[in-house]
Amino acid sequence: SEKARERNKALDNKTKKLSRWKHKMSNSPFMVNLVAETERIDEEHQIRLHEEERRQQEIVRRQHAAKQEIILRALQEESDLEALRREKRAIHEEERRLKALLDLEKTNGHRKADRLAAQRAEKQRHQTKREYRRKENMTTLASLQQRETEALRLKHNVQPASHSTFERFGGDIDM
Repeated sequence: SEKARERNKALDNKTKKLSRWKHKMSNSPFMVNLVAETERIDEEHQIRLHEEERRQQEIVRRQHAAKQEIILRALQEESDLEALRREKRAIHEEERRLKALLDLEKTNGHRKADRLAAQRAEKQRHQTKREYRRKENMTTLASLQQRETEALRLKHNVQPASHSTFERFGGDIDM
């Protein structure tokens, strides 16, 4: 029985030593499963690469969309310019015709009143033409600004501005 006690004591000591060594070695770098660690790192790296590729594709898609928008806007402006050029040519032809009529009237020796009336009509036509051009330019400019504002609003996902101070504070006012 003495031998059995010594054997149990030796076994307990051995178990305690193993337990202490396991505790000491628990933080050892040699206890890490290097294969699993490498697989985890590789998987994280693949995920990062996939995310970066997705971001790059999104950037390329946005750049392409921006280029398309610029091209469409340029084509639209070009067609507007062509219409303005045609209008300018028609106005220029009308000016020449009226000047020819004025010259013809001068050479025919009509009365001074007729010439003054023609000159007044010429001035009025010029004034009307200037007003028309100004109005067309203002309309074109307002349309262009409105399109650009709308494009920026859509691009940055911004809501239209409220038209009343009370709307900003959630007030509902009927006028």
